[in-house]
Amino acid sequence: MDDMTPEQLKEFLNSKALIDLASISPDGYPHAMPIWYEWDGESFRMSTLASSKKIRNLEKNPKAAFSIATHELPYKAVVGRGDAELSEDTDGALIKRLCYRYLPTDKAEMYYTMLIARGPRTQIKLTPTWMKSWQG
Repeated sequence: MDDMTPEQLKEFLNSKALIDLASISPDGYPHAMPIWYEWDGESFRMSTLASSKKIRNLEKNPKAAFSIATHELPYKAVVGRGDAELSEDTDGALIKRLCYRYLPTDKAEMYYTMLIARGPRTQIKLTPTWMKSWQG
């Protein structure tokens, strides 16, 4: 298995793969959940309900790990860890971008409206302190 080149890594991180974000539950066990993300070249950005378990976990302990992987040949993966930074998703711009990134254009606006109606959202910014890629 080989590391991805910088170009391959950029292409993979800009694909529609989900990130599996792992936070630490109060009982000390990992809590891993798939979530939409965007990559800006330095950090992953995600948006979720402010009341979600991942947010409660990250408020208590910002340490997080992640995995992004394909599930068919050729296998590719990026794994890593870092400290999460949380902020209010007050204008909904991030979740709107994510809807248009992951959904067909004709469904994105409707889904965005539904997500916003569910309640306040929090942005997660995860800047990896360690990251490894592979393919093979």
